[in-house]
Amino acid sequence: MRDFILTKMPFGDRELIAAALSEDGIITELIAEEAGRPSRIGNVYAGIVDSVSGNIGGAFVDIGIGQLCFLPLMRHAHVRPSEKILVQVTKDASGRKEAVLTENIHIDGRYAVVMRRKGPAAFSRKLSENRKEEIRVWLRETDTGNFGVLIRTNAGRAEKADVLSEIGEEVQELQEILQRFESAEKGALLRETAPFYLRFLRDLYRKPERAFTDIPKAAAALAAITGQAAGTEEETEGAVYRPPYGKALSLPALYDLPREMERLSGKKVNLKSGAFIVIEQTEAFVAIDVNTGHFTKGRKPEETYRRVNLEAAEEIARQIRLRNLSGMILVDFISMTDGDHNEELLNVMKKLVKGDHVLTEVIDLTPLGIMEIVRQKMRKPLAEVLSLC
Repeated sequence: MRDFILTKMPFGDRELIAAALSEDGIITELIAEEAGRPSRIGNVYAGIVDSVSGNIGGAFVDIGIGQLCFLPLMRHAHVRPSEKILVQVTKDASGRKEAVLTENIHIDGRYAVVMRRKGPAAFSRKLSENRKEEIRVWLRETDTGNFGVLIRTNAGRAEKADVLSEIGEEVQELQEILQRFESAEKGALLRETAPFYLRFLRDLYRKPERAFTDIPKAAAALAAITGQAAGTEEETEGAVYRPPYGKALSLPALYDLPREMERLSGKKVNLKSGAFIVIEQTEAFVAIDVNTGHFTKGRKPEETYRRVNLEAAEEIARQIRLRNLSGMILVDFISMTDGDHNEELLNVMKKLVKGDHVLTEVIDLTPLGIMEIVRQKMRKPLAEVLSLC
């Protein structure tokens, strides 16, 4: 059973809004925001250029949020101080780093992304060549104007009418944004992205069978996606809405979210066998170390190492999603001398990351047992969110 949970819960002295995916009773993905501090990723603004720095190849832009944001500039791009420009947030401010902007405004949906910059249709690398060709034929029947289109992985199972309908809606929305920009004042918010939990639910490859929330205003939106009834204080059986402290346990307690948050705040993750992994997040990359710990089952060391590595691989794939680890990820597995065992480990990890809706690639396994993984950065790592709380 796949459950989607959206809840408000305390963490330290602050309150979080947390969205989680539970599969057969195990939390496989978890996203959180501090209540009252929503992400601005995807928001579109009428910005004003404050200054341009050729040394770092970018400009600092005022979008009316109380701090300047950084806009990387393409080669030969020209912007001037005090110039009004249309920008979209691609990364939230983090620590001492400014929020990052782009001029390539895009509207993303479940099946497609429509972009301001025109170009040939682009496709997710997870789509088969046959499916790409089929969708190229579909696209001849729709007018995307002067915009570019990126077809997402979820279009692999979609109906033609659904894909083309979504693209049409996105084209219209982007056209309206461009029109409003002409008369917009500095710092005007021209498009506010959907709440993070709706984007999370939308992007899942497989929709959950059930969704539950203790946030009344979110119940209707979740019900529309899952097909359940929204529910009320009195009508909760089979419905999305669950009163915060109703007849049964609260949602955080029912799914053990506080304990899961605490575990995800630590570096060490224990495995059932007695082995463990250690996760270190640095500025440059994420390092994950696999240790046998107390696991000694098996007469031959090579077989012990194989079992530990395979168990660790499954947990590492889960931890990458849960903690939202991204960029370059280096996993120090226990070195094995059997080439077949190394090949097995590499293939198992490649299969495990296929379930991640964020683009994740397993690059290689070196002779020293270091596995190289690259994962696209979409939002702040969970550790950073929790540290702010």
